[in-house]
Amino acid sequence: MNILYLGELDAGQTALMRMRALGRLGHSLLGVHTSEPWKRAAWTTRQLQRRTHRGSVVEEINATTLHAAREFKPAVVWADKQEYLHPETIQELRRLGAKTVHFTPDPYFSLGWKRTRLMDEAMEAFDALVYCKSYERAQYESVGKPVVYMPLGYCDEVHRPLPSEDARWQCTVGFLGGWEPRREQLLHAVTGAGVDLKIWGGYWEFLRDGKWTPRRHIILRQLAGKEDFHFHRDESLSRAHQGEEVYGDDYARALTGSGIGLGFLRKVCPDQHTTRTFEIPACGSMLLADRTEEHQEFFEEGREAEFFASCEELIDKVKFYSCNEAVRKRIARGGNRRCKEGGYSYVCRLRGALLGLGLS
Repeated sequence: MNILYLGELDAGQTALMRMRALGRLGHSLLGVHTSEPWKRAAWTTRQLQRRTHRGSVVEEINATTLHAAREFKPAVVWADKQEYLHPETIQELRRLGAKTVHFTPDPYFSLGWKRTRLMDEAMEAFDALVYCKSYERAQYESVGKPVVYMPLGYCDEVHRPLPSEDARWQCTVGFLGGWEPRREQLLHAVTGAGVDLKIWGGYWEFLRDGKWTPRRHIILRQLAGKEDFHFHRDESLSRAHQGEEVYGDDYARALTGSGIGLGFLRKVCPDQHTTRTFEIPACGSMLLADRTEEHQEFFEEGREAEFFASCEELIDKVKFYSCNEAVRKRIARGGNRRCKEGGYSYVCRLRGALLGLGLS
């Protein structure tokens, strides 16, 4: 089956991983890298067009999509996190004979800054909607299209144990993710537990100098949601911060080298799981994450992962497992095994989604 895949297809992006998974299922793929035109545009152009949903970049994305569809003649068009498709573009794709599917790995209805007026209109033009946030089921169903639930997952080609002798990838506790007030508070508490903590991710750099800038304020205010925060220095977290996001094999090395991998959920939305829920154990680290119903469905607590419901419980478990390596490794092995046997890879997730869509 020919599938036209629309998404951010840079190396290390989960959209590319999902597209490759469809290829491994035997389908013929053509990818349209829809974030590329944004990268070529000037900053002012990007800001203006993202707010107005009009202009050369938006038009290029739609035109490129239609040109690819006319040349490739896909049976399915899978739109991965596409906020700038015109309803008319989707209708034309359907007229060309393709079944159109909408998917985003992010919360859509729950975060205002993730939504666009254009996408709200376009969503009604799709043939089917695939969603991964269980708490948004009612909103997706209200659109009036067939819906399929597909939890997030991991890429077994990328997220696998990848040991490294390089000390920069080794630590007792590791966290890969961006700044958020609650995460900062929890990680600051971890540094007080006397363990080796390393952090990779964006927007932690303000803790080095504590300086306010307009750009920092806008970004952090958005990430913080309704939570309070203030600009300040934090020497312990600054030492723990290793740099910006890492991708590909470096991502796997960072997770593999973390004896305990922290899986924090965000406060700005009621997530029950994220991609790191699966990526951490898939890379051989012991998952220590927020206790949620979905986390407990995916992994058995104390045997395949560990969970916490308070800062005190988090620190208690960090201290215990950092001093009990044999037990930690046993749980890590159990989590890795559950990832494989539970069908949490993108190949398995997408096989199930296609079956639910009647496209297997």
